[in-house]
Amino acid sequence: MKSANLFERSTLHADVQAVRVATVQAEPAWWDLKAGVSKTISIIKEAAANGAEVIGFPESFIPGYPMVIWTHGFNPEFLAKFKANALDVRSDEFKSILEAAKNAGIWVVLGFTEREAGTMYGAQVIINAQGVVVLHRRKIKATGQERTIWGDGPADSIQSVVSGPDGIKLGALNCWEHLQPLLRYYGYHQGVQLQISSWPLFLSMKQDGHTDFQSSGEGNALQAQFTALEGQTFVISSTQILRPENVEICGLTGVSGWEKGGGGFAAIYGPDGKQLTPPTQPDEETILYAEVDTNQVLVAKLLADPVGHYFSLSSSRPDLLSLKANPRPHPFVTEGEPEADATLLRRLHNIPVEIPL
Repeated sequence: MKSANLFERSTLHADVQAVRVATVQAEPAWWDLKAGVSKTISIIKEAAANGAEVIGFPESFIPGYPMVIWTHGFNPEFLAKFKANALDVRSDEFKSILEAAKNAGIWVVLGFTEREAGTMYGAQVIINAQGVVVLHRRKIKATGQERTIWGDGPADSIQSVVSGPDGIKLGALNCWEHLQPLLRYYGYHQGVQLQISSWPLFLSMKQDGHTDFQSSGEGNALQAQFTALEGQTFVISSTQILRPENVEICGLTGVSGWEKGGGGFAAIYGPDGKQLTPPTQPDEETILYAEVDTNQVLVAKLLADPVGHYFSLSSSRPDLLSLKANPRPHPFVTEGEPEADATLLRRLHNIPVEIPL
């Protein structure tokens, strides 16, 4: 896979060791679980071999994003195949990804469609360099037509930030969760310094002669860049692509603007909003690299901080405006039994997990 590199080290402290990060722009192995896992592992190995310590993947990279739900009616045959190839976090396929992260010694932020029993979710996991899941979240509210196939994420999915390599605060959101200002703000409140933004592919659709900018790659790239600028955080923006020869298998034949393929807009942004990586072609498979130095976050926050100050005046006035967040899940309770710990991590690892108040 083609790779691009860019290094920007801080000059504030000569002894600061930057964290090298990578973002993926690639085509999924459409509707094929085993092939998707194999490709994911291959990308993990390549990024680690190139020195990356953190890698971000697109939304629903396994088994691919079902863009056809936006362009066609309900299709039980396709959706049954899609569900059969979704990823179960208790499966051997998932364990093989954990093992790959461990063997490569790299942090992995994976976007995938998760299957649990009869329901699917737009999910993300953060896997540390020891191959352990340290964050498991689901898209808290699926977007538009996604609601016909994906369930809502539980309350603890608003907890989107963990302590990553070298103590950097590592966060993750899926796609149009970036259009939810309160959810973004809560991530800033959790201290995110490196945000993984997972996206599907976006190709401009023409409706009545007009291009839909809202669903274009350019429009969605602005969301990732604005998150960096607004939150003074590095943003790893990872996207899918579609090749023309796979338009038919994705059910997009005859859909205006889609048959040519493309749809990628991956990039890495600095905490001042500047794009740190070279532009990519929308149909190009590549891994982009950059170095993250949290001193640059501190510099950006001298001018603005949405949960702190803005110049000499407070922009975060809890006496005037505040966010009420409830990250505690509400478990199903059988009459006569104590309430169980129903967090996603608790269910995945069968261990107690502390949830911050």
